[in-house]
Formats: sequence, C-alpha cells, structure tokens
Amino acid sequence: MANDEASVFEYIFEQEVRTAKVDRYYALSDKLRELASKQPGFVHQERRLVEQGPEVTRFETLVKFDTAEHCISWLDDPERRRLLNAEEEQAGFVFEGHGNWEGYGRWLSRRLTKEPAKWKINLLVLLTLFPTVMVLTPLLRITLKGVSFPSVMLVSNALCVAATSWVLVPMVSGFYARWLEDDLSRGWKAMALGSALGVIALFWLICEVLPVSLW
Repeated sequence: MANDEASVFEYIFEQEVRTAKVDRYYALSDKLRELASKQPGFVHQERRLVEQGPEVTRFETLVKFDTAEHCISWLDDPERRRLLNAEEEQAGFVFEGHGNWEGYGRWLSRRLTKEPAKWKINLLVLLTLFPTVMVLTPLLRITLKGVSFPSVMLVSNALCVAATSWVLVPMVSGFYARWLEDDLSRGWKAMALGSALGVIALFWLICEVLPVSLW
C-alpha cells in the first residue's frame, strides 16, 4: 500500500471565497468531488479550511490520481470547467491550482540510483517549468484568442504539467544525474548549479526585453 500511495499524482487547489457564500462553496466542492470520483484513476480528495475571516475564507483541496495523465484529463473535464466558470462568474470564487512539486521526484531519470535532495529537484522543475510557461503564454494568447482566462490557465497548466513531468524533467535530470546524486567535486558542483541558475536567468532576461503585449 505504501508503494501505491507513493506513486500517486497530487494536485493542490487553493480556493478563496466570500465568507457569506461558504455554504455555496461547500455544495460546489461536494459536487466536484462526486464528479472526480467517477473519473478513471481517481484515488482520493480532501478539503481543508485554511483561514476563515469576516470577509474572505480560504480553503485548500488535495486531489490524488494514480497518474498525471488521469489528473490532467480530470482538470480538462468539460463539466468541471462549466461548474467552475459558472461559480467564478456568479459567486466571485477564485481558484488556483498547482501540482505537487515534490512528486516530480518520481519522474526523474531512471539513471539515478540515489534519492536527490528536494531543493535540487525543485530547481530542475523550475528550470524546465519557467521556460515552458513563458513559451506557452504568447502561443496560447494567439491560438485561444477570445477564450476565457480560467480556460486558458487550465490549458496552460495541463500542458506545462505534461511537458515537465513526462519529457523535460526526466531529460534534464539525466543530464544533471551526477550533480543530483552528489557525485561531483566541489568545483563541478558549483558549475552544475551555476549552469542551471544561468539558464533560468537567461530566459528571464529574454522575456524582460520582449514586448509587453506578448504576455
């Protein structure tokens, strides 16, 4: 059972709702959970109250699927999108989601024989995710012109998760395998770290000089 639990893909949603409409949010949350439970690969979903204020209440919802592919299919489910769009427009709910970065460790190159430090995994995810997001953003603005912002973000998140977890992270981790396993001299470690930070900085500089209209 421990191995099965370790292999699931987690997606975390952060919800911000008006305190006066918490009951409406609970109804929506229960309906979404019921829909998710019918999806292929569904494992578990739990909701947690993060902060309850006089005006705004914040929740966190953790959804688990057996694979990233099944999770992405759920994120792109038409009925789910319809429900979310309706509540965002009518009740002013705000939903944000992100994958569990620690979970990316399971997609590292199979060449690795040791478990890398979590900060190194996170850095490689950032190294692949940031350029992916910055490339996809202008492309989606062009190809999905006229589509609502939540729908664009949903497509963007799904594509980024798929690209980083299935292709880019395994590929880059193979290149940085010895650094991830701490099997380098101090000088080479510094060079490996510097190269990763340098690529991130380069993409940031390039994006800074591009026309604002692209974003």
